[in-house]
Amino acid sequence: MLTSKRKNKHTALVISTLSWGVFIACGFSAHAAENYKLRQAPLGSFGGDIATPADKPGFFGTASLTELTIEGIKGPTGAALTRPSPISNTPLGLIDPRFAALNAIRASVADGAVSLTQDQTQLNLAGGYLTESTYADGRIAFVANVPFVKQSRNVLVTYPTATFSSPIPPVNNFNAIIPAAINGAVSTAAANASKLATGDASGMGDTELSAVWVRHTDRLKVAAGISVFVPTGKYSVARDTALQANPGFGDFYTIRPGAAFTYNLNPSHSNQDWDAGVTIAGRIAYGTNTVNKDTHYKSGNFVYSEAAIVKVSGDWAMGMNVFSTQQVTDDTYSGTDKTKAIIGRYKTLGAGPFISYKIPGQNAGLNFQVNNNFDGKNAINVKSYQLRLIKAF
Repeated sequence: MLTSKRKNKHTALVISTLSWGVFIACGFSAHAAENYKLRQAPLGSFGGDIATPADKPGFFGTASLTELTIEGIKGPTGAALTRPSPISNTPLGLIDPRFAALNAIRASVADGAVSLTQDQTQLNLAGGYLTESTYADGRIAFVANVPFVKQSRNVLVTYPTATFSSPIPPVNNFNAIIPAAINGAVSTAAANASKLATGDASGMGDTELSAVWVRHTDRLKVAAGISVFVPTGKYSVARDTALQANPGFGDFYTIRPGAAFTYNLNPSHSNQDWDAGVTIAGRIAYGTNTVNKDTHYKSGNFVYSEAAIVKVSGDWAMGMNVFSTQQVTDDTYSGTDKTKAIIGRYKTLGAGPFISYKIPGQNAGLNFQVNNNFDGKNAINVKSYQLRLIKAF
C-alpha cells in the first residue's frame, strides 16, 4: 500500500561553486526493505467486523479510504534517518587542485539530517466471492484488492558546517575562501536534492489477490490462506533514484501465506459481565519477495502479526488493535553497483483504536480506525486514519 521513501541508488550530483567544482555523493545506501517499505501496510487491519458471527455466501465488497501521514524515516538504530556525509576526512587538494599545497589539512562534514513528510490518500476497492459449497467444513473466499494512491512528499536535507583537521593559513585569503566554498557547495547540493525529491505522485498501486479458507465452530472462527501482490502499480526507477514518491513498488511479487482467528468470549450482550459481547482476534503471516527486476534488489522475508479486542453493544462496537512487522532475513542485491550496502532489517510496531457501526438491515457496516507507529527501524514512521465500508450482496 503505502509508498514513501527513497530508493537505494547512489546519485552523483555535480555542484559548481565559485570557479571550482565539488563532486558530492547525495544518494542513500540500500537499506532493509527496499526504499524503507514493504508491501505489508504499516497499520492494523482488524476492526469491528471481527465480531461478526457468520459470513454470508456470495459476492461481497469493501471500500477503504485511508489518510496517511508519513512523519519521517527510522534509521538502523531507531533514531531519525541521516544522510551520508558528502565529505569525510578529505584532503583539500582532492576538493580543488589549487589547494594541493594544503593537502595536510583535511575537511569533513558530518552526516546530514533528513526531514521527510508525506501526505497520502489511498482508496482501496476490494471485491470477492465466498463459496456456497464447503470444504473441510469451511468456505473459501476469493478476493482482489486494488489500491489507488495520491501522494504529496516534502523532503528537507541539511548538513552541519564543515570542519578542518588543522587551521587554514591566511594565504591568498584561503582561510576565508575554503570554508565558504565547501559549505556553499554542500548547502547547494542538499537544497537541490531536497527540491528534486519534493513533489506529488498519483496512480494505481499494486494489486493483492487472495484465497482464504474460513470455518466457524461455535464461538471460534478460523481462517487460513495466501495472498499474492502483483506489480500493477505505477512505478519509475528514475523517480526512486531522484528520491521521489512512487505509487507502486517495482517489478516483483510478494507472496504472503497466513492464518487468523477470532473468538467470542461471551455471545450474550445483555448481561453485565465484563466479557459480554467481547471478541478477541489474532493474525500471523509470513511474507517473501522475489527480486525486483527494475533494481536487482530483493527485500528480505518478514513476519506480520496482529492482535485485537472488541466489545459489541447493540449496533456499535469499540476496540483496539496492536501490530508488528519484523523482517527476518537480510536483503540481497544482485546488480553491478558495488557501492550498495545492506544495512539492518525493517521493523515497525504500531497500535490504535477503532469504532464500528452495523447498518441495520443492509448487510453492511462502517469501521473507523486510527493507527500510529510508535517504534521502528529502517522503516517509515506512519500515522493513519481509515474509514472502511463492508458490504455483502
